[in-house]
Amino acid sequence: MKRIKNVLVGLAGLLLLLSVVAWLGFVHWVADVVALFVPYLAGGTAVLLIIFLILRHRSGGVLAGLGLLLNLVPLVGYVPLGRVSAASDQPADLRLMVYNIYFRNNDLDAIRAEVDAFDPDVIFLMEYSFAIQAQIEGQFADYPYRLLEPSRMTSGVALFSRVPILASEVYRFEGTRIPVIEVTLEVAGQAVTLVGGHPWPPIDRWASLHSLQVADVQRVAAQADGPLIVAGDFNAVPWSFALCELQEAADVQDTRRGLGRLTTWIGPPLIRLSLDHVFASEELLVQSYAQGQPGGSDHRPIVVDFLVGRSGD
Repeated sequence: MKRIKNVLVGLAGLLLLLSVVAWLGFVHWVADVVALFVPYLAGGTAVLLIIFLILRHRSGGVLAGLGLLLNLVPLVGYVPLGRVSAASDQPADLRLMVYNIYFRNNDLDAIRAEVDAFDPDVIFLMEYSFAIQAQIEGQFADYPYRLLEPSRMTSGVALFSRVPILASEVYRFEGTRIPVIEVTLEVAGQAVTLVGGHPWPPIDRWASLHSLQVADVQRVAAQADGPLIVAGDFNAVPWSFALCELQEAADVQDTRRGLGRLTTWIGPPLIRLSLDHVFASEELLVQSYAQGQPGGSDHRPIVVDFLVGRSGD
């Protein structure tokens, strides 16, 4: 029994160490990788805390309790609160779909099926490869306004819109090699800016580029005026250091706060992560937040309804 307790204490110490590391994204990119698993760290430390309370093991309980506390801090804002917009009975001014469709997707008809299921006004697609473009661009004839920036593999993006595009720009900053799009949309008589990007994962050979690529998106978003949406597959959780900096600099908030930890990436068995996000400024009131089916991808699309020109919590 003593050996088992020692193992549990060691595990609690390890989880506490990882919980601390998750806060150190300003020091090294590895911390933002660890931050991906904060919900799992929270679950593990909670289980250990219960075990130590049953065993009346004080030191183990302290380690697990501290770890749980550190992991709950970034998750508190995502506790489902039954949030319903006061204007939920009004028709949305803008319905946006954000979708990483996976550049090797073999079920492209399913992508259009997801579009038809939600009927969005604007669609932002990532991993829009030349091969995918050749097969599905014709399916979006009902979206006359568009910005297309395909690539050979994962860096391609595309935006299809039913609302007029007043201006558009594709940025490729030196050294980071990903496109960042900035599109000004005419929505309910107002100009709404959408900034989108797809930073690479903070792992392996791309690790050193991840924070720089998030900073590219931040640079464009921070200069935008008026109602602003920042969207994409960021390969990071919203409480990571890189995305916290982006939200602060661009003065935007996560549209799913108060709606639960809705994961978007479907990884190996039992691994689900929140990698895709839609952030918005206070001029945009979120009416609803939904997710579709993967449709042959390893990501679920995000669909957000907005009212424009009104601020709200």
